[in-house]
Amino acid sequence: MAAGGDGTFNEVANALAGTGVPMGLLPMGTTNVLAKELRYPEDVRGAVKRILSGNVHDAHLGRLNFPDGTERRYFLMAGVGFDAWAVYNVDKKLKKYSGKAAYILSGLKNLLRWNPEPLKIRLDGEEYRAASAIICKGASYGGYMKAAPHASIMDPTLYAVLMRKKGRLSVLKYTAGILIGIHTRFRDVVYRECNKVEIASPAHVQADGDYIGKSPVVIDISPEMLRLIF
Repeated sequence: MAAGGDGTFNEVANALAGTGVPMGLLPMGTTNVLAKELRYPEDVRGAVKRILSGNVHDAHLGRLNFPDGTERRYFLMAGVGFDAWAVYNVDKKLKKYSGKAAYILSGLKNLLRWNPEPLKIRLDGEEYRAASAIICKGASYGGYMKAAPHASIMDPTLYAVLMRKKGRLSVLKYTAGILIGIHTRFRDVVYRECNKVEIASPAHVQADGDYIGKSPVVIDISPEMLRLIF
């Protein structure tokens, strides 16, 4: 049983993947996105009841592969670009006391300084350019929002959301689109299923809401599955 938020669940999943040991969740974090994805009760008593009565499922994790040989698995999403930059600049003390508000404040503050170089991205070998990208393993993003409504941690596939235009107004448009669930219909958004994502350009990277490092990075499906109770 892992008690904490999405960062804690990510740490435990990286240790348990491929071991066959089942993992249950006690959601006690800032946003508990994974708990929402799996429809876990967000109170300890309810979560314990779910663990005791739930079934064990084999989950497929996303995997980040860095040039130095480092690997990192994730449940829900890997962000490359603006959201990772905002996570990188989150005030840790503010996060401790305000939780989710710290991420929102960081996003607003860093929006004024956001002027990225285009990301060079390959989706299953096909080349794209984008200002930011979210490579989803699950559907949920930042709470109840759905960045990739067709994605599931039960399926061995990724969904890429590429936001092609840079600029403050574009970031606000994409954020609003994800919030109300219409971003996949934007002409300047690429939304597609894929198995392998290669990002050659240098940019900040976050996974499941925690800062991981900088690209270049190759993202695929981890061959080690995780047993989840829900």
